Amino acid sequence: MRIILSIVLFASTAMLMASDKLSLVQLSADALKNHSRIAAMKADSEATKARRDLALVQFRPKISLNGYAATGNGSMIFPSSIDPLNYSLLAPGNTGVANATLMWNVLSFGRERDVASAGSFEVLSAESAIQTESLDVLFNLRTAFADALYKRDSLSGYQASLDSAKEVERTTQARFDAGKVPMAFVLRAKADTARAQQELAKAQADSESTNAKVWEAAGRDQEEGTELGDWDMKTEPPKDLKRAITSAWEKRPEVAVLRFQLSAARLRQSAISKSKLPELNFMAMNDLMGASGMRGSNTSKAGLILSFPVGDGGQRNAESREQGAMIDRLVAEDKALRNRISSEVAGAWAEWKAVEPIKTAARAELAASAEGYRVAIIRYEEGKSILAELTDYRYQLTRAILSVAEAESYQRKAWSKLARATGNSLEG
Repeated sequence: MRIILSIVLFASTAMLMASDKLSLVQLSADALKNHSRIAAMKADSEATKARRDLALVQFRPKISLNGYAATGNGSMIFPSSIDPLNYSLLAPGNTGVANATLMWNVLSFGRERDVASAGSFEVLSAESAIQTESLDVLFNLRTAFADALYKRDSLSGYQASLDSAKEVERTTQARFDAGKVPMAFVLRAKADTARAQQELAKAQADSESTNAKVWEAAGRDQEEGTELGDWDMKTEPPKDLKRAITSAWEKRPEVAVLRFQLSAARLRQSAISKSKLPELNFMAMNDLMGASGMRGSNTSKAGLILSFPVGDGGQRNAESREQGAMIDRLVAEDKALRNRISSEVAGAWAEWKAVEPIKTAARAELAASAEGYRVAIIRYEEGKSILAELTDYRYQLTRAILSVAEAESYQRKAWSKLARATGNSLEG
């Protein structure tokens, strides 16, 4: 009876966790804050912001300072405000010029707004990509954590199996000493204990291996001696499949990424079309000049430059076609993504709906196996059954204990898949 009690208590109650163990909530928060994959995506977002600012440089005021110094004779080259008629009159000698130039695009017929808006949508797309990476990190962490808890529970089950095997071995030895069973029974019991020890050793190695995968999924260094805590996240899914799919379409960041990319592509195409229109720039210059045998001068000019694009070798048309093809591709990808999301949600929902039947069947298997083992022990102690029958019942009970642990793991993984599929943390 002591054997049955120890095993059933394991199956019906969880191990008590110390407060200093890392729970899933703690690891999730840490991963979202420090995971290197998320940090890389944030760096990409900053690079996208820089590219947006770079694209707007052409519309911003630009100031340049230029200097020129020469000796010899002939026409001057660089000064901007020297009367060309005087170039040939300059005497041989030393010449120096300092020039300041201001250029500012004051009218681009809306092209600046299109370029700025396209850049902003690209930034939003990059930020949504961070959310996508965050969901992937959480999903990998949750599934790794579920595997680790299953291995930990399995480890306890194999330990209980070893304890019961040792107890059966002691009982068999006592019956052999009393002349009630042959020596073959003792040898079989010893072999059974050795097998249980082997299974426990394998389970210990598996448990340590899955713990290492948890640290990797959390973006942490391997932490020897640190133990995992409980699965302390709520597991409340949407009410039905239709709501789950609707939630996914609204919240999956991948949808937002494509939507923002599509808006950016359309704005870039608009900016390319407007680049065929005239452009108005303001220009101002100031020159300080000095030359041998001449009095220094300080001259300045300011004015507007209106330019008309006439021919560019087909560059703008090619760029417009490229953006048009990009728009078509993004529209097609958006449709394909929505179909894929619907499929992922439906698959995850089906697994979630199977959780309760699986857990119910596992609990029923455990209850029946525990009762069968209890009866087998009584029959064995009374000499009404052989050791092989008791061993088979013990194996069956061990499998039932592992089946309960597997059902719990199935629930955690099914919830994790549904959370990822709907683009939601599902934490209440």
